Amino acid sequence: LLGFCQLAEGNMRHGPMQRRGTFSRLLTLALLLHCSQGGKRKAKKGADYYAILGIPDDADSAAIKKAYRTKSLEYHPDKCAINKDECQTKFIEVSTAYEVLNDAEKRKIYDRDGEEGLKEGHQSNEQAKAMFRQFFGREPDGNVRIVQQGGQMMFMEEGEPGPKEDIYGDTNVTELTDDVYKSYIHDRDEPWFVMFYKPNDDDSVEVKPEFSKFSDTFRDFLKIAAVNCRQQRSTCSSASIDTFPALRWFTEDKTAAPEVFEGSISAKTLGKWASDKMPNFATAVEDKHQLRKWLDDVKGRAILLFTDKSSTPPMWKALSREFNGRASLGVVPRCDKNGVFKTPLQREYDVRIPQVVRLDPLQEVGQIAEKFDFQMKKDTLSLWIMKVIAQGKKEGPQATFKEWSKQRYEAGDCGPKDSQFCFLWLKAGADAQTEEATRQLAQKYRTDPIKLMWVNVELSPSLLEAFALESADASDFFVAYRPKRSRFKVHTGPLRFTELDAFVDGVLNGGPLEGRLNVGKIEL
Repeated sequence: LLGFCQLAEGNMRHGPMQRRGTFSRLLTLALLLHCSQGGKRKAKKGADYYAILGIPDDADSAAIKKAYRTKSLEYHPDKCAINKDECQTKFIEVSTAYEVLNDAEKRKIYDRDGEEGLKEGHQSNEQAKAMFRQFFGREPDGNVRIVQQGGQMMFMEEGEPGPKEDIYGDTNVTELTDDVYKSYIHDRDEPWFVMFYKPNDDDSVEVKPEFSKFSDTFRDFLKIAAVNCRQQRSTCSSASIDTFPALRWFTEDKTAAPEVFEGSISAKTLGKWASDKMPNFATAVEDKHQLRKWLDDVKGRAILLFTDKSSTPPMWKALSREFNGRASLGVVPRCDKNGVFKTPLQREYDVRIPQVVRLDPLQEVGQIAEKFDFQMKKDTLSLWIMKVIAQGKKEGPQATFKEWSKQRYEAGDCGPKDSQFCFLWLKAGADAQTEEATRQLAQKYRTDPIKLMWVNVELSPSLLEAFALESADASDFFVAYRPKRSRFKVHTGPLRFTELDAFVDGVLNGGPLEGRLNVGKIEL
């Protein structure tokens, strides 16, 4: 075809037209007309979407998408090197071109009739909103129109009708702005319960009294906040909030996705749901056996709540999280406020309900080391627990006298690799005097690197064989044991404090351990 064009052009320059026939002249003119158009598509009025994306007319879908990604990134406000308004215009042009050329039907109309073939304002409101979100990185205020201003295309937010001011400013709910939200929620180290709302949304306004009432109850032991999505659109968009009101529970793990509250919003339902979600580090104890096991395992001060509630109250959960690792909090549930149908531990301690007490693990069940006699408020309780912890640090290490259980043995207490001295009371039954003597020993030697423990040989009879006591006449024994060396020595004489104290002191000062363990492994 190029050769024919050149030939026709040469004929026009060098050969007189009158020398040729009519048909020859018409053919030459037709060729010249085609060549002057360059074989291109018919020119369209309006924007050239192919040129905007920098692609040929026959570009396929993959090429269109690739060009759009490149161009939209080039004109995004975070990357664009020209002024903001021009960036916005270019971004709208690129997005509009992609929207048309990536749609087969719109592209067909455009190729035939150009931009005019697409009705003015062909972008739907949702499409305009999508462009706005991509360019600004936030939700628009109401509907969005694309308008011409000074020869440039610009986004125009129409604004939603109705109020836009915060509605929780006069309550105990914390209103979060975009910046504060990032600090409090994205970098959180404790749970947050957040209400996302719009002040021009009837449902959002309707639930305000119930959410405020819930906040009044839980404000002292739970972080409660609200986000006005008319003002803080970026936050609501990033949180994927599209219906209102919306409630989200953010755990103390800042990497975890929020949990969604679904159901009717009332102070009661919110309170129950939030209470179930709150982390709980308190141990429930309901009888002497559970109490003894808890006291043997406590780390730090042992603080116990007696309550008429059937589960751990929210305030106690909050305190258990606050002092986790510094004090051990327990709870005795379902106590009778009237004192008629007392629980077993309520009878043992004879306390009013509710009541908070500190227990000494070495004391007998029923004895209270200290009572909390102030108003049951979280801040007051928190200060009291801090004081109790400080007193404990001042007094030094806490004396312990624990059961030598299978779990403790497997955890390393007096296990094969334990290099400390273990002083074991092998008991066959209850003996109040021996128990008191061993508790006095625990108190006296609390700063020494030794372990004082007890074990019931009726439940673990193989221990008698291990320590060569299976033929002994006595029922209870006190044994000094060095696990790592498999050596031991059995105390002879009365199991009273004076005699036991002398025995412990002698062993710690180098007294020989004559016996060798008779078994390869202790069985408890």
